[in-house]
Amino acid sequence: MTLPERLKSALKEQGQGEDETLDLMETAFLVSKILKPSGNIESYRAKIDGLTADLQLRFDELTDQHPPLQAKVKSLQKLLHEDMGFHGDEDAFDDLDHLNMFSMLDERCGTALALSILYIHCAQACGWSVHGLNFPGYSLICLDEGNQRTILDPFNGCVEIDAYTLRQMIKLIAGGDAELLPEFYENLSAKTLTLRHITSIKAHFLRCEQMPQALEILEATLCLEPHSAAFWRETGLLQARIGQLDEAMVSLKESLKYTNDPDTVRHTQHILDDLESKTRE
Repeated sequence: MTLPERLKSALKEQGQGEDETLDLMETAFLVSKILKPSGNIESYRAKIDGLTADLQLRFDELTDQHPPLQAKVKSLQKLLHEDMGFHGDEDAFDDLDHLNMFSMLDERCGTALALSILYIHCAQACGWSVHGLNFPGYSLICLDEGNQRTILDPFNGCVEIDAYTLRQMIKLIAGGDAELLPEFYENLSAKTLTLRHITSIKAHFLRCEQMPQALEILEATLCLEPHSAAFWRETGLLQARIGQLDEAMVSLKESLKYTNDPDTVRHTQHILDDLESKTRE
């Protein structure tokens, strides 16, 4: 595996805390450093701090005109979408720059996940209660104020999403018979949202047949989740695919430490036996 030790250490530090306390933006910056090693994290931290300060000022200006929840929604819409121009582009959903937080902050165009991380970070830095939503196949955020809640779509100008629209979205994503389920309204932990973002980057590299880059992203994932049998197994299978047989055996053996599922153990051991026979040839 190839990530610089300093970067791995920073990722491991993020992964050691509680799932809710992981720093979304800092972890996204670390992953972006893999994609763009020349990126200066310090300068992008300053950009984010400036956005957060501007969001707080915008909210303070609107609190006398609107109830608190509405003022927060309008602040996000006005600053991040209308003034700063952050948006999604359906015609470029698989553009790597839209997955890279550095490039997204420069170009102001990102995936639904990357934009959600931006909105959540800025809002939470202002002390607001906001989380990613466990909606399948698409990234939405929810903003809470007391016993009130609204769901927002950062990809499309941070518009508010009602139940009817959610119902239409789930049918579009999962088929005409699909219905809204209670778990779709649950909050995602910061780590879960981060892992979904990282997984989308890995999927991009796999689609493009860029296996070494996909392995780097898996290495970052394992820094955050070092006891994941699934991630170790995926790493081993990918290493075997590109001919790194010794490394693959190490990763697959590591995966066996973290699973008791008999089918998984049996199948993984079968792969290991096959790899070991190949290395003896």
